[in-house]
Amino acid sequence: MNNLLIVNLPKYDLNAPCAATAALMGVAYDNDYKPYESDFNIYLHKNLNSEEWYELDLWPLLYTISDTLKSRILESWNKMLADNLPSGCKFLCISIFSYDSLHISKLILEEEKKKTKNYKIIVGGNGASSTFTDNGMSFSDWSINGGYVDHLVSGDGESAFASILTDGTNEYNLDELDTIPYPEYSEFDYNDYSERKIYITSSRGCVRRCTYCDVNEIWPTFRYRDAQSIVNEIKKHFYETGITDYDFTDSLINGSSSNFFKFNTLLAEEKEKNPDLRDIRYRGQSICKTQKSMPEEHFEAMHYAGCQQLTTGIESFSEQIRTDMRKKFTNNDLDYYLEQCGRWGIPNIFLMLVGYPTETEKNHRENCEGLHKYKKYSDSGVIELIRFGTTMKIVEGTPIAQPDMFKKLGLSFDEDYRLSDINFYWNSSVNPDNTLIARIRRRVELHEICVELNYPQPRIDTELSKLKELAKTIINNKDKINIKTL
Repeated sequence: MNNLLIVNLPKYDLNAPCAATAALMGVAYDNDYKPYESDFNIYLHKNLNSEEWYELDLWPLLYTISDTLKSRILESWNKMLADNLPSGCKFLCISIFSYDSLHISKLILEEEKKKTKNYKIIVGGNGASSTFTDNGMSFSDWSINGGYVDHLVSGDGESAFASILTDGTNEYNLDELDTIPYPEYSEFDYNDYSERKIYITSSRGCVRRCTYCDVNEIWPTFRYRDAQSIVNEIKKHFYETGITDYDFTDSLINGSSSNFFKFNTLLAEEKEKNPDLRDIRYRGQSICKTQKSMPEEHFEAMHYAGCQQLTTGIESFSEQIRTDMRKKFTNNDLDYYLEQCGRWGIPNIFLMLVGYPTETEKNHRENCEGLHKYKKYSDSGVIELIRFGTTMKIVEGTPIAQPDMFKKLGLSFDEDYRLSDINFYWNSSVNPDNTLIARIRRRVELHEICVELNYPQPRIDTELSKLKELAKTIINNKDKINIKTL
């Protein structure tokens, strides 16, 4: 049996083993390989001090880190390989989860190119479709033309990965997600992580076409797994690991309301029949739907299946802004959704997006008023927290970044910046008052209201630190921002 090593790069959460790593391990076993894993995200976090870790966190935002930190990263990388590279390793597989991992991947691959090595390098992940900010070059062009990788995987990785491992003799039908082998979690050391949980995928893609989101660029079609197969996978992981907590990686777990209802019904029935499974619970990301699409019995089934939390993209309390974003729910739908979640004990994390290009002060005031309106749901625990992120960024591959919409909204970028994969530094001639400094001010005001109303605000220190760094980049702007909370 051939050996390979799968590595996950920073920055990624420190909570649980990476879903991509587990998925690739499942594919490796299915194709007669012995996979080993090393989470460089965890490894590096253990070897950097808090200041260095924070500097690494700002790398994608400020586009630079110190030479000293670069040396520390490479030293840790080489030590990690020395400790974990298996004998006779045929492939080094590197997962670049997002744009946030792009800079460190470049540093590491430049280091790897200097070596004489027997293994080939496979790179994949969403971040591998990103673009470098400093030179506007795509990672794909840079890595292939520069000879930094032997294989570059884009999109759904399982089939391409299987093809590489088997010299093209095996692939999976990615239109049928149930043909893909289950991820493998049984060999991870959970002592390295803060939570005992497993990531699970029931669908790929999204049924919505929100203007600010690139999911449809990554997965143009929405596909979902058979409900019974999802239940079977949860049972497999439980009996192998004893883990009862499951986080869905789906863009939305209720994309197909009927299949989601069937899954919840089947899992609830399994838990009723088998006491071993009674503590199984799950979390996932959802969308707000109408009462017709998700009647009360859907929420009841979620309750008995063990739904512990939903992360819901509300984005704005302004119906006008949600319409501009191509969201498809009304404030009445939101009221119904919260009522049902409250009735069946399903807490929510709300995701909100501050400073959409069409957002005005009137719309901002609607957001402020919404925080007051829904305070009762925060007090009862139905809204566990609201995440605002930093402020609106325009991402390459999203509808809003396409020439027609870009022009319609009068968008442009500050002189020293370009549209790469992530960008806060944009202006709108159609809505000129919506400047970066105004967006930051609105974000701070919403935070202050949350503090006043006692909305939970975990991770806020990191978010506000990023806001402060953004504010520092605004040169020669006479407008002032109140940074007393920063």
